Amino acid sequence: MPMLTTLGVAALLLILERMLKLFDFVVNQGGPVEVVFRMLANLTPHYMGLALPVGLLLGVLVAFRNISLSSEYDAITSSGTSLMQLVRPLLMLALLLATINTILVGWVQPYSQYAYRGLVFDLRSGALGASIRVGDFVEIGDDITLMIEESRQQGAELGGIFLERRSEGNSISVTAERGGFFATGDDQTILLRLFNGVLVDLNESQNKPRVLTFERQDLTIRLPEREVFRERGGQELELTLPELFVEKDNPENSIEERAAFTGNFHWRIMHSLSFFILPFLAIPMGLTNKRTGRSTGIVIGLALLIVYNELMEGMETAVKGGVSPYLSIWALFAAFAFISFFLFRVAAFKAGGEPLAYVDAVVSTVAGPIKRLGKRIAGIGDRA
Repeated sequence: MPMLTTLGVAALLLILERMLKLFDFVVNQGGPVEVVFRMLANLTPHYMGLALPVGLLLGVLVAFRNISLSSEYDAITSSGTSLMQLVRPLLMLALLLATINTILVGWVQPYSQYAYRGLVFDLRSGALGASIRVGDFVEIGDDITLMIEESRQQGAELGGIFLERRSEGNSISVTAERGGFFATGDDQTILLRLFNGVLVDLNESQNKPRVLTFERQDLTIRLPEREVFRERGGQELELTLPELFVEKDNPENSIEERAAFTGNFHWRIMHSLSFFILPFLAIPMGLTNKRTGRSTGIVIGLALLIVYNELMEGMETAVKGGVSPYLSIWALFAAFAFISFFLFRVAAFKAGGEPLAYVDAVVSTVAGPIKRLGKRIAGIGDRA
């Protein structure tokens, strides 16, 4: 439960933070609001890939912290069960999460990343039906200028409409009390239906304009031609794991492209293998002294994971610059594994081993004078 709770909260926070930016982007592009949720759906696999390691680390850490504070850990180890035996079910859980993560980063994320970028392209090109801003003069296809005073139900109900259509030697101006946009059988055209309005036809060949009043008028507007979004691929984030394996050694790609494919391929493999290291880091970070009950392990464990992820992204960038993945990505992975196994060894095989004992001692040393200073200030305030 701690792992599932942490996973859900972490993914929700990441999605909410991104949602605000997407709302701002979609509104500025004049697109429909429901596009935001389609974009978030395509970004969810990416955020799940970020939340899974955090969920596993904090889930195991909090679980061992709870049994440590309640003396359950002492009872378990006193019965003859070693820490090596306790880690076995966690490794099975890590195997499950690593499998899920491999599917996410290897196959789901490339397709969702491509779909997300396709939505961004369609939004910028107007293919998603950009909304008309109320009170603004907007240029739409076929040299048409449109301004509306009210808009409801995503353009189905418009009020206070002004429209001007221009062509060589001819101009048609229309005002209408109300109207609305309706789809047609052709993707390149849209129907604007107007009610209770006036049409003014200005033609250079005529001495005076023609003025018509109408109760209902249908105008067909041809939308501008839009480009077709590119095919998936060409970028490392849009390639599946097998495709990356092939493209990283493809001689038809440039040296820079092969380096980018190589770095991303090794990063994905490393990201999945890291799940088998996290339990060995989380357990010693979770075991705490019952007398103090400090939460130092949570802070240090999260800090190590964040630094590790940030450095790993830097190592991937270094591979793109020509550095060997074995001297960058896998060297950092080995260092992270060494630190985790060392802390676990102290907790598992050293009598009374507390990996965070030195850290707690430093915290006590620093916190002691601060507490005494706070009490002095409080005492001076009471006397005053």
